Amino acid sequence: MTIGRTRVAAALLTGLFAVTGLAACSGDDPKAGADWSDAGVKAKKFLDETSGIELSISTGDDPGVDYLSAASGTITAEPPAFEGSANGNVSGIPVTGVPVISVGGTMYINHALLGGWSDRFQPEDLCAPDPALLLDPDSGVSSVLTSTEDVSAGKTERGGKDNKETFSTYTGKATGDSIRGILPCAEGDAFDATYRVDDKGYLRSARLTGVFFPDSDEVTYTIDVTKYDVTKDISAPE
Repeated sequence: MTIGRTRVAAALLTGLFAVTGLAACSGDDPKAGADWSDAGVKAKKFLDETSGIELSISTGDDPGVDYLSAASGTITAEPPAFEGSANGNVSGIPVTGVPVISVGGTMYINHALLGGWSDRFQPEDLCAPDPALLLDPDSGVSSVLTSTEDVSAGKTERGGKDNKETFSTYTGKATGDSIRGILPCAEGDAFDATYRVDDKGYLRSARLTGVFFPDSDEVTYTIDVTKYDVTKDISAPE
């Protein structure tokens, strides 16, 4: 049963926090957004200064290894913490709704194979980041934005509630080094990136494609940041 427990923890944690990006409904507007050298810095600033975010992540791909298929949760910046749930595929078996909490530098996973809540597996044991630190200005998600290279501004798109919001799109190459700052075991040298930023400058959507897991096919993950400036008390499970 030890092998099974390890696979459950590794698959869910490694996949859950491999990437952070977002998606929006689309429309048509030929006007391009602002230059990324300005927009990327502004989007990073909003991520660095927020009290917390709500996000979700999903993929329709199967990389051929244990992987995350969907997840959602809340990340707070101060104190750094995460609370959410994850779905994935472990040894060919679907695993859904697995609760995950990270707070005070310790990760907790709740699964029957682990006997309920357990801190037996930590990020450093599983080649996974601490999800509570994904808003860290120096090594978290925002650093991926400003490290992205060869960025081109695309068309603006309509989306959001009642299709009233405007999103500027950008495409480029997220560096392997910046991704490995979040997921140390990511093997790609570069990841195709598409970012969407709203008219206030907040990162609202990103799509990242590349080799996130050892000995696997490429995967495209889409993550939605559904809310900024979130406050939530997250504590270790009893």
